[in-house]
This record gives sequence, structure tokens and C-alpha cells, in this order.
Amino acid sequence: MSAMSPSQQESESDQRGLRRFLSTNILYTAPWWLIILIMIGIAIVILIRSDEIYSGIFEQLREGVGMTLGVSLIAYLSALVIGLIIGLIRSTTPSPPKPGTGIGGALTAIVRTILYNVASLYVNILRGLPILVTLLIVAFVLVPMIRNFLEGTFSVDIDLRGTSPESAIIALAFTYGAFLSETFRAGIQSISRGQIEAARSLGMNYYQTVIHVVLPQALRRILPPLGNDMIAMIKDSSLVAILGVRDITQIAKTSSGRSFRYLETYLVVAVIYLTMTVLGTLIVRYIERRVKIDH
Repeated sequence: MSAMSPSQQESESDQRGLRRFLSTNILYTAPWWLIILIMIGIAIVILIRSDEIYSGIFEQLREGVGMTLGVSLIAYLSALVIGLIIGLIRSTTPSPPKPGTGIGGALTAIVRTILYNVASLYVNILRGLPILVTLLIVAFVLVPMIRNFLEGTFSVDIDLRGTSPESAIIALAFTYGAFLSETFRAGIQSISRGQIEAARSLGMNYYQTVIHVVLPQALRRILPPLGNDMIAMIKDSSLVAILGVRDITQIAKTSSGRSFRYLETYLVVAVIYLTMTVLGTLIVRYIERRVKIDH
């Protein structure tokens, strides 16, 4: 058998190295989607810094980033509170509520019946309406009605207009509150009845059982959908541009209308939104890993 030449040995070594690389897990486990996005982002950042047109567009849109994040964060936190309250009402109240015994039991059953049906009506209406329609109803119907009522009845002039960011926050909070309430309800009802009965047998009352036993476990289970809804809120906040709120989308709309540079403007807009949502996704995944329970 003849000895291989140095060039053949080098070729054989390269082939063995390629086979080792193909057989390693990194080829299949590496987040290639994230690597591609980072490369695209770096290319566009370089383009923004080197091109006067793109840099000018980015400087105009920077004002809207704070508005977008502010509206999204406040609306989402408000939606969490609304969703938790409605979720508790709909998950801890039987459907239909059972009649109680005695005057106290009857009154309690009536109150629970009213709360359950009001909560169910709210959830079904808000989940059935497009977010844009809800924004328009809140901005041009409900807010003017409330303002006129307060001014005419109590002579109170509130600084709230239909096209203000506060109106957009109210609409988004109540819309997402309806969706989050179903997430909370599913998480609460996923806790086994035995754990609740065990907590009650240890002397915990209803509120202690919910706070110390039910909610901590439910929150761990519903964290992924809650994180997804936060990402969706950032994207859906672009709808507030219809009210004239100066978020990223509204500034891009007016800027591109003046300059007719639609391609450049909306490319930068897409990169900004994509950056916020990808970063949000990574943060949510990190939190999920930190709170994950190892079985």
C-alpha cells in the first residue's frame, strides 16, 4: 500500500474534520434563526449609520419608540390586573352559581351570579371585537360620553381626549384583559382540587389558599402565554396610530407621506419592531428557564 502524499493527507484531514462537525449537536441545536436575524440587524444598523437618508429616518422614529413602549407596558400591566380579577371570578364561581342556604347564603349566591355573568359578558364582547374597533369605540364614543357626563353633572373637566395616549391605553388594557382573563382562568383551574382541599384542611381561608397555593403554581404554568401576549401587545400598539398618537407607526406614516420614501421608512420601522419583539422573546424565555420546575 503506497503512502499518501502531503496533499492527500491534508484532504483526508479536512474530510474527517467536516464529518466531526456534521456529527456534533451544535449543527442542530444552534439558534440559526437568531444568528440570521442578528446578521440582518447588524447590516441594517451599518446602513443606518452610513447612509444619511436612513439615519435621518431613524432619528425621526426614535421619538415614537418611547411612546410605543410606554403605551404597551402600561396597557399590559393594567390588562394583567383586569385579567387576574376576571379570571378569578370566572374560575372560582360555578357556572351557574349554586343557590345558597339562608339569607346570607342567598345574598352571596346572588352577588356571585351577578359578578359571574358581568365578567362573562365582558369577556365575550371584548374577545369578539377587533382591537381596532374597540379603539375607535373607546376614543370616539365612550371617552366623549364620560367627559360630557362629568362636565354636565358634576362640572368636572377631565383632561382626557379620544386621541390621547390614555384613551389608547384604556382600550388596549380592556381588550387584552379579556384575553388574559381566559389565560388566568385556565391556569387556576389546572390546579388539582386536592391541593385546594389540603390547604383548607390546614386552616387556610379562601384568600390565603388562592394567594399562597393556587396563584404561584398557576403563574408558573401560564407564563409562556403571558409572555406571548406581552409581545403581541407591542405589535398591536401600532394600531394606536389610527388615533393620531405619535408612536413609531404614526411618525412613519406622516414622515413617509412627506418624503415618499416608503421603502426606507418602513424598513426601519420593521427593524425597530422586530428588535423589540425578539428582545422581548429572549427575556421571556430566560424567565421561563429561571422559574421552570425540574421534575
